[in-house]
Amino acid sequence: MRHLKRGSAVVVALIAGALIISEFWVERTARLMLAGLNWSAGLEQKSVTTSVGDIAYLEGGEGEAIVFLHGIFALKEHWIDMSRQVSGDYRVILLDLPGFGENRRLDPVEYSYTRQTENVLETLDQIGVERFHIAANSMGAQIAGQLATSFPDRVLSVAFVGSPVGVTSPESSDMELAIAAGQLPLLVGTREEYDIRMDWLFPDEPFIPRPVARYWRDNEVSNAAHNHQIWNSVAAYDGLQVEDLARNIRQPSLVIWCEEDRIFHVTGSTVLTEALQNPTLQVLNECGHLPMLDRPQESGRILLDFLSQTN
Repeated sequence: MRHLKRGSAVVVALIAGALIISEFWVERTARLMLAGLNWSAGLEQKSVTTSVGDIAYLEGGEGEAIVFLHGIFALKEHWIDMSRQVSGDYRVILLDLPGFGENRRLDPVEYSYTRQTENVLETLDQIGVERFHIAANSMGAQIAGQLATSFPDRVLSVAFVGSPVGVTSPESSDMELAIAAGQLPLLVGTREEYDIRMDWLFPDEPFIPRPVARYWRDNEVSNAAHNHQIWNSVAAYDGLQVEDLARNIRQPSLVIWCEEDRIFHVTGSTVLTEALQNPTLQVLNECGHLPMLDRPQESGRILLDFLSQTN
């Protein structure tokens, strides 16, 4: 019996050790893959020190700067393939928003839109970017709107890539109906919930190398409790929404919205373009909430064409 117990303990230890090694190699492999992807896109991994810690970002290209702002629970790497389309003509800066991605997690108060906007501006000041174009998705669009209206001399143009938060669509989206029913489909606490959320974000899930997808998934699941606090902080915002800010965005503005977006209904694209002072609208098919991931080449070409016209 003693030998059986000892043998069981050895098996358990071996399994535990194998899992630890497996997790280590998943992260290591994912980081190597992402480094290769950055290199192939001409992007360099950098960081800058701010009052809320070191902020990670990717940078490449030369010329006028385009700052890419991701959405809630998203990552700077989501922009890589889209940025390839414009980095031959522009300096591209892909931020991990303060408190997201590779950056340290912050106190929930730092995720209010006011503080996020201030933190992004401080980050750009530290990088040394004075005037810039913005390409923003979802939650990042609220930050873009506040920057464009509060600092019009610094923001050259605004591109809403994928539906922004803060626009009232004539038709309710699947997510809005789910929230009304007491569900929060963008918040995940398990690997299974993460996989289900992919169906909310994409009509057809784009290819992401398995180690990278697993690394991203496990990181998000491990931060589930903190992510819930972020959600509550953002949801508590009662100031001007993107739809309201749009009336004072005088810079050239691009709206890319996908027909199959389940997060915010495509009918909101008309509401937003009617509110903007100088809009260009492109509605795409066969993509969801994140066109920079499932239609990166087309989204990038649309952005490049838009920027060439603004200049």
